[in-house]
Amino acid sequence: MGSENITAVRIGKERVVLEEDTTVVPIELELAGSSTVELTLTVAAPPVMEVAQAPAVGASRLTLGQKVPAKPEGVASGAIFKPIKRTDAAFATLVRNDNSDIVFKNEEGTSADRMMTPKLKVKLDALAVLVKAEWAGTKLRVTEAWDEQGEHAAGSLHYEGRAADLTTAPLDNAKLGRLGRLAVDAGFDWVFYENAVHVHVSMKK
Repeated sequence: MGSENITAVRIGKERVVLEEDTTVVPIELELAGSSTVELTLTVAAPPVMEVAQAPAVGASRLTLGQKVPAKPEGVASGAIFKPIKRTDAAFATLVRNDNSDIVFKNEEGTSADRMMTPKLKVKLDALAVLVKAEWAGTKLRVTEAWDEQGEHAAGSLHYEGRAADLTTAPLDNAKLGRLGRLAVDAGFDWVFYENAVHVHVSMKK
């Protein structure tokens, strides 16, 4: 005995119309003599099928103003300890990035944008690979990394060489949302689609 979809049942002389898609399970009973049997009929709706949800639109790119993770930079990457100057012993802890797959703006003319912590260099090199694979003829571009001229707000991780501002070369601001997602994939500790002209990234010490 199985279940079947029906539209109505008859109870005595009354015909009862069921709601659409109602499932009724017939019950077979044997009655002895003139015995009276009280029946309980359970009507159940068919099981609801779960439909897989499509990925959210824009999941492959960051939106303007989005931070990953969604917390302050000082929490995700840690607060600055002390700005590094060229004359400081700590300057020796920075490394120069000469990756040919990265374009450095170098507007200061001092190659300061090539100087960074080893951790930041590793992630920028990894991101450069992803950018090259994503867009033919496009390279990662670093507009700011270590800042020795006080161009950023107090407490900026640029002063320790732990942060970088990124675009693409050639410039294409339409790519920034996707660049931000690639930066997340590359493993930066904090990624911020900061404004319409660059993506900001940073690393822990």
